[in-house]
Amino acid sequence: ADNDPSDLFAFPKTNTKLDIHLTSLVCNTYLRENGVAQGDRLSMASSVEMRLPLLDYRLVETVVGLRKLCDDYKKPPKVWLKNALQDLVPEWVLNRPKRGFEPPTREWYKSLFSEYGDDLLNGYLVENKVLNKKCVRDLLLEPLQGRFVSPISFKALVLEFWCRGMTSIASD
Repeated sequence: ADNDPSDLFAFPKTNTKLDIHLTSLVCNTYLRENGVAQGDRLSMASSVEMRLPLLDYRLVETVVGLRKLCDDYKKPPKVWLKNALQDLVPEWVLNRPKRGFEPPTREWYKSLFSEYGDDLLNGYLVENKVLNKKCVRDLLLEPLQGRFVSPISFKALVLEFWCRGMTSIASD
């Protein structure tokens, strides 16, 4: 509210380096408006507690000050952070490869099929010949084939309960 949005796109001629301007732009636009909010939404959607420790303004001021004094664009990612933490954090933590967050979806699917698999086998879709009972039986023998985010067996289970819900609403 205290800034004119068009100011972000007008650069006065200065002696400030381009990388410092870009850092300023990222901090004043994306991080302020989207980055923090997206991190919050994504973490909540995945039931993961997330903290943003690197958003402390003193840390940002220190890093921007360092970047003004010495170029870092040729250095490896996070080199200053790793150097600062090398006496506090084990080497294997500082240099481990990136990995994504993987929720335990296979366990969730197994639990769902354990609880509701028979409902698919003896349900609305089979009874109304949308699905063949033998095919459903085969599908339930190995419901989690491949590395699909949402296997066909799960889609069939969801469709089964959706049809049941719609049928009960229509009959009311």
